[in-house]
Amino acid sequence: MGLLFRKEDIDSLALGSAVLGSGGGGNPYIGALLLRRAMESTSVSRVEITPFDEVDDSDFLICSAGMGSPAIGIEKIPNGSEYLRSFRGLESYVERKATHVSPIEIGGINSLVPLVVSVHSGLPVADGDGEGRAFPELQMTTFCGLGYSAAPVCMIEERGNTLIVNGISDWWTEKIARTVTVSFGGRAEVALYSLGGSDYRKGAIPGTLSKALEIGESLNDGIRNKSAEDSLSRSCHASLLFAGKLVDVKRYNTRGFAIGHAFLEGFDSYSHQQLKISFQNEYLLATLRSDNESKVIESTPNIISIHDESTLLPITTDQLRYGMRCRVFSIPIHKKWLFEGAEKLVGLGAFKLE
Repeated sequence: MGLLFRKEDIDSLALGSAVLGSGGGGNPYIGALLLRRAMESTSVSRVEITPFDEVDDSDFLICSAGMGSPAIGIEKIPNGSEYLRSFRGLESYVERKATHVSPIEIGGINSLVPLVVSVHSGLPVADGDGEGRAFPELQMTTFCGLGYSAAPVCMIEERGNTLIVNGISDWWTEKIARTVTVSFGGRAEVALYSLGGSDYRKGAIPGTLSKALEIGESLNDGIRNKSAEDSLSRSCHASLLFAGKLVDVKRYNTRGFAIGHAFLEGFDSYSHQQLKISFQNEYLLATLRSDNESKVIESTPNIISIHDESTLLPITTDQLRYGMRCRVFSIPIHKKWLFEGAEKLVGLGAFKLE
């Protein structure tokens, strides 16, 4: 028997997911609302989380997620049924029933979406995912990097339009699916990476749902005890990069992404310094400017996490606003990303940010 996830755990999971999400993965508040509503409307009080090492070779897993710009996601809110319909649509296409649902990434709404599917389907959720954080494109996963295909992908939107994408490569699958997402209005609900149990264990990052829950619980305790920064350091090895006031945000919804830059003016020990953070749904690059010199102080694939100075709550890319006083942290990526080719898949070159 795995972890029994309760309704009381929703806020902690959403919080921990926002920390690991590097600013992306969709708005965690909306994910928490969707999951709470699903559990209340079905009178489901527990969701079973299967430990990673208990996923059996005979199991068959499908990942569930939302796709598109997080900024559009806070206005174009799903009713929750779309995730199950895309999940069932992929089952029908591959002619095989899933035994588990899995997250594709840990971040914002996309950590909670598989639990919504679980509530409506009765299937357990595997305690793993393909990123250990959030990335903006479908191929940016350890699954892809270790040889497993995202396709076929079942896409659906709120009107019921449904499409199967079966690209010749994950790059083509992403390109086609992104174009469809834009046509859908900037957001889509997707099911993808259908894998047998053995392949799932080889490709996925283990224990990430329970890790996000642990981080959220630890941070909540730290906030109550006025030791939030210590809690972040203990739970996810976060280290402080910068402290400053947000003085400008340039953000554009284009090509199915929220793309832009955030600019911070330093305070306290960071006075007379500026930090520029570039993002594409997720925070990807932090560049420090001081005395007319610039240097990169953190970059993808490591996690860049921006937090409110007073509460230490994480701030996602869609929440960035002028005047926010922030603390910026670096969190190391999971060691499963240490394979040949990972830098090309999710490093700065993948985003043309060298």
